[in-house]
Amino acid sequence: MLLSSLLISSCAPSSTPEPSQPPMPEPTPTSPAPADKWTIRMTHSGGIMGISRSIEVSSDGTFTIVDNRANKSVTGELPADKLSKLEEQVMALESMSASRPDGMNCADCFIYDLEVHRSRERFTVQLNDFTLPGSGYELFINQLLSLMDTALE
Repeated sequence: MLLSSLLISSCAPSSTPEPSQPPMPEPTPTSPAPADKWTIRMTHSGGIMGISRSIEVSSDGTFTIVDNRANKSVTGELPADKLSKLEEQVMALESMSASRPDGMNCADCFIYDLEVHRSRERFTVQLNDFTLPGSGYELFINQLLSLMDTALE
């Protein structure tokens, strides 16, 4: 009996008040979602001199540029203003068919192989000196070429 009364009393509500719980913190406003992550890769090849260069840039501003003919590689980080401009263009790009455009048989043309990864989207485009103008990619590719030229100087 002693055991059963002990068990019953242990189930009864406690007469001592529980320590008060600290108040729940006020919810803090959430920060805006980070911008979409992206990565771009472009290979610039061909021409009379047989150029073979590539550039890769990520949304965090890091870049790698390789010139295969000169056996030179450069890594770095874009300044905020150049990164912002490039990001605007990356987000504005329209995905295009990955098929080879007409005129790819030009022996002395430059070839631009572009690969874009944005969020969950990935597309590739191949252009040349004849198909680049009017493609919607000319400004973007020229900006990448300028970045390569500057970094490889």
